Amino acid sequence: YDVDTVPEKSRMSALDLVFLGLGCMIGPGVYVLMGPVAKDMTGPAISISFAVAGIVTSLSVFCYAEFGARVPKSASAYTYSYVTVGEFWALVVGWASVLDKMA
Repeated sequence: YDVDTVPEKSRMSALDLVFLGLGCMIGPGVYVLMGPVAKDMTGPAISISFAVAGIVTSLSVFCYAEFGARVPKSASAYTYSYVTVGEFWALVVGWASVLDKMA
């Protein structure tokens, strides 16, 4: 598709893409785990730990944005590893992803 022929309503802005990436990386698991951990294991420092987690997530978003800018095709962690650090580490990342899905 040519960008000029796509209707304005169906285009995503940069902010839309950032929030889409955040939603995919965070996932629903953090919301399920957050309640019991906050209730049983933390005290007033829960706000500090959420701030630290937000900063770390933001850095992860920037890393994936940088990889996405350098790799000109739709990619996964395997493809990013293959392009940036080589075939062996891409193999390690690929198998780690497979084993993660099996567990």
